[in-house]
Amino acid sequence: MRWIIKIILFPISLVLSILTAFLTFLLAIGTTILYLLMLMCVVVGVVSLFQKDFSIGIEALILGFLLSPYGIPMVGAAIIAFLQGINERIRLV
Repeated sequence: MRWIIKIILFPISLVLSILTAFLTFLLAIGTTILYLLMLMCVVVGVVSLFQKDFSIGIEALILGFLLSPYGIPMVGAAIIAFLQGINERIRLV
């Protein structure tokens, strides 16, 4: 009976393995692009603060934080970890 369940769950595990590999690749590329955007936002924010334009400066710094590796890419990493956990649970059946 257990081998029937393994046969049924094998395609799901295969799709999850391919999906996590693809999403990890996309996350690496996206993090690099977002890192460059984050640097530009931080520079614009600091320059705006020196020019006494505090509202634009603070907005740019907040946007820079969201684009940093602790912002949006961390959400992607959490989703990938969740999918990998599901895949490991399926493989343990």
